[in-house]
Amino acid sequence: MKSPFGHRRSGLHAAAVACLLAATPAASQDMSEEDKQKLEAFLEFQSNLPTFLPTVNLIDADALPITFPFRMVGEQIVVDVDFGDGVARPFMLDTGAPTFVTEKIGDAHGGEVVTEMVTIAGGGVIEWSPMVKFPSVTIGGALRITDVTGGVNWATEGPFYCITRNGLIGSQAMRNAVWQIHYGNEEITVAATVDQIDHIADAIVLPFTIKEDGLSPTPWVELGLGNGKLVFIVDTGGGVPLTINADALEKVGLSLPEDAPVAAGISSGAGGDFDTALAGLTVPMMFGDTALLTTAVVGDGLAPTTDGNMGASFLKNFVVTLDWSTQTMYLDPLFEGDRVPLPGAASVGVGFRGDDLAVTSIAKGGPADEAGLTLGEVVTAIDGTDVTDISADAFCELRKAPFETVTTASGQSYDAGMLEGFFDSPE
Repeated sequence: MKSPFGHRRSGLHAAAVACLLAATPAASQDMSEEDKQKLEAFLEFQSNLPTFLPTVNLIDADALPITFPFRMVGEQIVVDVDFGDGVARPFMLDTGAPTFVTEKIGDAHGGEVVTEMVTIAGGGVIEWSPMVKFPSVTIGGALRITDVTGGVNWATEGPFYCITRNGLIGSQAMRNAVWQIHYGNEEITVAATVDQIDHIADAIVLPFTIKEDGLSPTPWVELGLGNGKLVFIVDTGGGVPLTINADALEKVGLSLPEDAPVAAGISSGAGGDFDTALAGLTVPMMFGDTALLTTAVVGDGLAPTTDGNMGASFLKNFVVTLDWSTQTMYLDPLFEGDRVPLPGAASVGVGFRGDDLAVTSIAKGGPADEAGLTLGEVVTAIDGTDVTDISADAFCELRKAPFETVTTASGQSYDAGMLEGFFDSPE
């Protein structure tokens, strides 16, 4: 289940893996001959990407524009995807990652294996997963994409269990068209050019870059902050607001105020559980030529490959258009004025730790914190409903609505409601 703002499935770029192994001779020595051969093959495949990419994830420009609905599940965009068998499966739409599917879907609908992709998991374990080509998929019952590439390694049980158990449609499937996400109408329009759609003329214009040697053309944008600029990943699949890595603030001459609002949390990694702290920082930021006042959430390691993350809780305040042909992003505000709205924080966050539900985050200074609730306490009831033996499916249903109270194994109940404006800090 998700932490206070959620986590994503991630892996290392093959070239990064090669560099890591070169920097750690022991790991390289432990690498099997089979793994070395696979890595060499992937790097060779990667060197031919400029030739390969134009042949896959194809969208018929003559059929555009096409508009289809989506729905919000939590902070994530969910669309229905049909692999040609007439079954509409919910998938998350994620500009921050490649396309992934489960082994079941890959076995049933995948075609040729294009290459083996590599990641390094906890403890330095090298893992491989096939990237296959699917003949076609239809998204939202309307948009057909042919020769779709996707990694076959989506875990059905994990942080996105309540959102999708099938996988995600990533930016590699989006790169050959203009995608406009209208969060207000919950509609997506896919066009051949921006001339075919609205919400462009008066929008904020941001150029973006992508990693030219990567499979996933995730947009990276620069925003002005303090005395400089920071790079943010554009991440519709990140259940986060605008986030900044704590060490990135120093680059632009900023620091957190001593009275910044903080939510304490527990996250899990290969080395076990560790404490986290997310602080709110309200500052003016430059989005191209436009100044907006926004609240960023600051913490450690929120965006491992960039300075920060422009996540879904921030993006949903705009009509978002991404044009990969010109590497331009358009943000048309759905709010009035120059203050970007930010949702409140829950007084208490709850998630699975092992077989039990437990307290995974607490808003410091909130009612539950003041009443003595501590991280890690086992939760036995939510809003009066017994959850001692709750299934993951039942918990997904329960969390569709904000929690009002939680009861722990001690028998004490705590206020778990939303705290509006919690992360807003003095300007």
